Amino acid sequence: MATDDNGPSDPGAARAFIGSRPNLVGLAAFLAVFLAVVFASQSPLAAVLAGLLGYGAGYLLTPAVTRTYASGIPVHGASREDMAERLDEFQRTVRTHRSRLPPGADHELSTLGAHLREMINRWDDVARAPEQRMVLESVVYEYLPNTLEVFLRIPDSSKPAAAPEWTRQLQVLGSEVTRSRDAVLKHDLEAMRSNGRMLEQRFEDGDLRMFRENGL
Repeated sequence: MATDDNGPSDPGAARAFIGSRPNLVGLAAFLAVFLAVVFASQSPLAAVLAGLLGYGAGYLLTPAVTRTYASGIPVHGASREDMAERLDEFQRTVRTHRSRLPPGADHELSTLGAHLREMINRWDDVARAPEQRMVLESVVYEYLPNTLEVFLRIPDSSKPAAAPEWTRQLQVLGSEVTRSRDAVLKHDLEAMRSNGRMLEQRFEDGDLRMFRENGL
């Protein structure tokens, strides 16, 4: 980072800070408190001090907006809470549309959910293998919800014909997630990294081609 005699200089970071939500809320709080105190006390110094306290409160109490990729995955990685929330959302969608899903997929969906839940509960272990973490984030944020969405978009009259292929896709996901789970439980970091690369390549190279061609 470039520096000068007065300290760090980073125009990009400065612009990001100025436009950040906590800073804008803090400035609004400063202005509101400053005006209220200056009119009440006629003391500019007291108004400035009170305004600074208002700024600090507004800044500290306002959560920053999390930067994400287009998929919704946080740029700095999903937390255990993020993953659990996304999996909960997917499972709610499954329950809502249960009558439109093939009965043969129930076992795959149940097993996938249970194994992913177990891995989310061990997220500290998963996070030690970045490749594996990114693949699992993709499974929860992209592969599962997108595949479900595409299947639901298929006309109900055509769903029986598409059901075997969709169930097969779930089986592929399930088998790879199971391998990941086993590696996590054994704390086998090298197996986790290898399986992460294999799963990512497998889906990129065509296991989800049919669904991608239908709008993924």
